[in-house]
Amino acid sequence: MQLAFKQKLSNGLSAVERVLGTARNPRMADEVEHSYDDKYLLTEFVTGGGLGAVMTDLEVLGLTGDKIQEVLSKAQNRSITLRFDAETTCDFVKKETREVEDPTSHETEVSGAINLKIKNKTVTKITEYYWNLSCTYSLSVYLGSDPNDSFLLLKDSSSTKLKTSTDSSPSPQSSKRDPIEISLSWLLGLLESCKVAFSINRNSKTCFTPRRNPDVEKVLEFGNLLAVWCSKIVSFFEELRNLENRNCDIRSPSTMADGVLIPVIPLLEDVNRNHLLIESGESIGTKTESVLSASDQAMFQEEHRRSLAETISRVQKGSNTDIIKPQAVTLLVTVGVMTNTVRAIEQAVEYVESMLRNQLIAAIGKEVTAVDFRNYMDFHNRKIFAKDFETRPFSYAVRTNDHSPDGFFSIEQVRQESGEIDQPVLSVVKKIEGGSPMKFSLNASSKVTFTGSQYIHSVINYRFSTDVANYNLVASGRQFCGYVMVLGRIGGSDSFLPEHAIIIKDKSTLTIPLLMEEVPSSKQFKSAVESLSPEQQRFAKAYRSMQLESTLFGCCIFELRPQMERVLSLPVDSLIKEIKLTQDLTDLFLTYQISADLLSYQPDLCEDPSDVATAVKIEAVKNNVKAVQEIIQKAKDEELKELERIAEAENYKNRKRAKLSQQYEYVKITVEGKGGKGGKKGGKRNEKSIKSKCKKLVARGFAVSDDEMEDAECDEGLNLEEASACDERSNNEGSVNDEVVDKERPAKSKSIDLSSIPQQLEEKFEKLDPDDALLPTIIRIGTNWTLVSQKSLLSKPVTSSVDQKSEKTRAFDLLDALTRSGALSITNSSLHVVVSSTHCFDKSLMNTVIQDNNNPIESVERSILIAAGVIHNTDVGSILAPDQVERVKSHSPQIF
Repeated sequence: MQLAFKQKLSNGLSAVERVLGTARNPRMADEVEHSYDDKYLLTEFVTGGGLGAVMTDLEVLGLTGDKIQEVLSKAQNRSITLRFDAETTCDFVKKETREVEDPTSHETEVSGAINLKIKNKTVTKITEYYWNLSCTYSLSVYLGSDPNDSFLLLKDSSSTKLKTSTDSSPSPQSSKRDPIEISLSWLLGLLESCKVAFSINRNSKTCFTPRRNPDVEKVLEFGNLLAVWCSKIVSFFEELRNLENRNCDIRSPSTMADGVLIPVIPLLEDVNRNHLLIESGESIGTKTESVLSASDQAMFQEEHRRSLAETISRVQKGSNTDIIKPQAVTLLVTVGVMTNTVRAIEQAVEYVESMLRNQLIAAIGKEVTAVDFRNYMDFHNRKIFAKDFETRPFSYAVRTNDHSPDGFFSIEQVRQESGEIDQPVLSVVKKIEGGSPMKFSLNASSKVTFTGSQYIHSVINYRFSTDVANYNLVASGRQFCGYVMVLGRIGGSDSFLPEHAIIIKDKSTLTIPLLMEEVPSSKQFKSAVESLSPEQQRFAKAYRSMQLESTLFGCCIFELRPQMERVLSLPVDSLIKEIKLTQDLTDLFLTYQISADLLSYQPDLCEDPSDVATAVKIEAVKNNVKAVQEIIQKAKDEELKELERIAEAENYKNRKRAKLSQQYEYVKITVEGKGGKGGKKGGKRNEKSIKSKCKKLVARGFAVSDDEMEDAECDEGLNLEEASACDERSNNEGSVNDEVVDKERPAKSKSIDLSSIPQQLEEKFEKLDPDDALLPTIIRIGTNWTLVSQKSLLSKPVTSSVDQKSEKTRAFDLLDALTRSGALSITNSSLHVVVSSTHCFDKSLMNTVIQDNNNPIESVERSILIAAGVIHNTDVGSILAPDQVERVKSHSPQIF
């Protein structure tokens, strides 16, 4: 659209030269150096020129200066409406029937005594119906809501004869059309001394750019309404023209107005060139500014008036018909010019905005995308914070003291779609010193207490328009190492609510998709519930409190080796190099649910455990493991023997059936043979005969054993009983006293109530975020987990999906064994609590900068600093690097 607009303006520069003279050389605004204020002045110039042209067009239609003064004097704060009324009638005149002879004829020769020639012609009888179509229309201005209190601007009527081939009326007999109206109150309110005085209030809070402000929006809104008003009038006359069925070019009145100068011309003059012309002695008046002057605009308006009158005169000469008279032509050409004018205003202000976009792209060298912005914010966040408060990537090693890590876990933003490697998100993080022990339930009867490192993270996401960023939780383990990862929510000051759990070990990599669910901001929530009933409000507030607490996403990491040493009463780090023993223990806990008490080191009553060497304790555990494994192996062997015995019994039965079948067939053949020689029943094959013959064969010396004889008396479908039965086994497990308290559990200390952080953030966001664009965000766990693992050291990695339910069961079974069903606390753990928020921009990145005149860097920076102040429980000034304080104060003083 901009290219077409620029082409149209280029074609109109000759008219500009004719108006301003050859000494002036205005050019397209994007070709002249100018300031940002010049864009505001240029927008006011083209918009005011367009509205002035509309007033000129209304004057042609009868709304003259005197009429305007009369209307305004009587309006007295009442609305002013321009109204087009029309009425048509179609009356039957007469019916005519006539005969029309076909120009072609046929001759027929008749031979006989007299040769004759007969000539045939076709005559068609045609019936025609004549109608009188009349039209009356008027244009008026009325005040308030009473159309009778009006000022007539123009009125005309016309009629024409219509002819049809049927007796159906081509138009309704009498039709009073719906009035076509548009309010002129806003436009006439701009007049000062009968001239349009348009300006942009740059001090308005909603004034963002020369294009994006309430004043220009009102102009565009009025222009759209005026264009619709004009199109409805054109449609009415087009209907009449189609009924008349004559050539009259009113289908596109805007094309008839092509010769009219539209004074909406975004041109600027080179100020430096003007100074040179003045110094050289050339007279160009007093023009020393880039934007054209009011006197230039007055000349454009005069040329608009002249060219409009000339165009109307020209069109009237070639477009008059009985129904479309000169007055109607004037109306049509004028509304076409008004349509072109308001479209030109819209294109001109869009052109000014496009200059801003093009200049910004030229300054940066490219059109910045959301990916570019994300990369910049990563760079920016490393600079603005003081050393002790720097943001850090959410990526952590699972390690005990200074040992090599057992694995790693991180929250990453997916960047593969943009061709980049996924990177951990940056978070404001605080390590909670002396955090209180946390608890979570393994099952209905067992609760586990865990202590260790606790971290609170604040992650500020941002999205532009409908762009949605994707995130993954990635956890990986090292060979011969492992840990348990539990994901869930914070349920209180000392409560963790687990939702998922999994064991990460042996070079496996787990990827879990994270879904970001945005919750309305505090201001949005209050606005939405304001008009609800008290009961509905209480319901909404109760549910919102749950949503806010759900924004606390927790990730617990439990190290297996240190906890295994504790539950087995082994010294710290004693299992570091005991790889096989560790694997055997894990297998016994997971596969066979072996109690840790059967495997742990148990000193003698008279023996001090501290005096016993580590190797002795390890050896004792190995012996316990070996003893349990031998028992398990013995049970396996016995079970295997039992299975082998059952298989042998089944084979014996199969062999017995085969042998019996052979002997039985032999007996049948023998009996049938004997009976065929002399017996009366030798040909029968019933079972009773065969059985009796079988007994006789035995009596006569056939080698048929007693067992075979007994089998022969049975039906063919023998139903043999099982040779052996399995012994029943029952396991009576002792109940665990869930009231047992671990003596090593540290005393409860005063710490941060993690569950209160969402409410604190809510209050700060409502108070300090002027854009109301920062939304609390719930991190949900996705369903499609993928695990990359190796079955053995030399096998290739295999990607598989994860059965979340079974993995959680396995992980909790292992934790149950390592904590003696909650009797022993977990000390080597880390809890990472993530509270997430999303800064939402309604438009794309470039439109946010250009149209909203909003620097998203400063907006996101402010959001991060607000959250950081809550997380660190300190003022923003102490969080910022010293060289950043004044810069941040300049755009966000309210957060200090």
